[in-house]
Amino acid sequence: MKKFIILLMFLALGVNLSHAQNEVSFIYLNGSNTNTEESKEDFIKGVNKLHKEIVKQFSADELINQKYLKEGNLTINKTPYPFYWGDMSRDEIEIINEEFNILKAISPKPANYVRKFIAMCLHDAIWVSKTENMYPIIQKLHKEIMNEYNKGNKLVLIGYSAGTFIVQQYMTIKMPVIKIKDSILKSKLDDNYKNYVSYRNLDDTCTDAIFNSKLVTYDIVDEFVFENDIKSFKTKIDTLNEYTKKLCTPKDAIIGGINYASPYTLFYSDLYDKNYKMSEIMALSYKFIVENNMFWLTVNYSDDPLGFPTSGNLTFDEIEKEINLDINPNGGFIYDKSDKTSRRTFLLAHLAYFKTAKRYAKILVDAINEGYVLFYSNNTDL
Repeated sequence: MKKFIILLMFLALGVNLSHAQNEVSFIYLNGSNTNTEESKEDFIKGVNKLHKEIVKQFSADELINQKYLKEGNLTINKTPYPFYWGDMSRDEIEIINEEFNILKAISPKPANYVRKFIAMCLHDAIWVSKTENMYPIIQKLHKEIMNEYNKGNKLVLIGYSAGTFIVQQYMTIKMPVIKIKDSILKSKLDDNYKNYVSYRNLDDTCTDAIFNSKLVTYDIVDEFVFENDIKSFKTKIDTLNEYTKKLCTPKDAIIGGINYASPYTLFYSDLYDKNYKMSEIMALSYKFIVENNMFWLTVNYSDDPLGFPTSGNLTFDEIEKEINLDINPNGGFIYDKSDKTSRRTFLLAHLAYFKTAKRYAKILVDAINEGYVLFYSNNTDL
């Protein structure tokens, strides 16, 4: 009888694990100017409305089921996960509000209203783009992602407006896009360093791990600057896998990223400048996306005045040439779609995505299908 009960327990555990491993959870990040409880509630309501349509449209699409839901072996978690970071800038917003209260006495109401709206939107966007503010948000998001991953779930990150900054930076900071052994062997370090590394089993790692391990510093006029004391270098190499395990996201955790109403390139245009060395991390991120069967979308309404395209759409062959890295195509792709209007006035277009949830979810499905076909147009075996 005791053996029978133990067997039932293992079977139940197996059922629970099987169920957990069959879900894809969607994490939604808010944009700027959502620092009040009312705006937080509006964001959560909007997320629930949009996610309901995404579940319906994504689940019915043949390509999405085949390539990203594993022929129906994965299902989309019907419960969305709003990730709210608006309260983290609330103290500074209160100071700004005090200054606007002073202006009320001397400024016309229409001018003060427009000034306040612009200031609130821009403040959060500028605030979150600063490393000292971004990093704690990334760490908080990472905890949420790992909580879901440890349940057996895959994830899709969806960033709205300034929330797209966090989605993009999460990729470059937390995802294991760096083959550190290759980077060292191609570096200017002498043979003593390279020989030591060549026989080490080093996991693919992330920016967060290599900086926290003190293995590298960063010079804006160079690439990674490695530890130049051989004894210290060896110690840091030997502990790097521990930092990777502690700080980086597992490579199979995230299956996609969606950025919408995105002003990302307006604030981070230097990352696409070939003379700016951190574009090396962007190149490695693109390689990682393609080789790990991820979709990475920017989908804005064409009449959204704050929706900026990331770049021109490229095929696999073109992006491999553009980033100057060999890529093993494995179903992942990057795509920008900004050719559909919100059917609202341009003043309301930036706020229209939740209000037009059904239409926008269909556009996302179209973006995945169009993007995949275009990206692999010269690769008939995928």
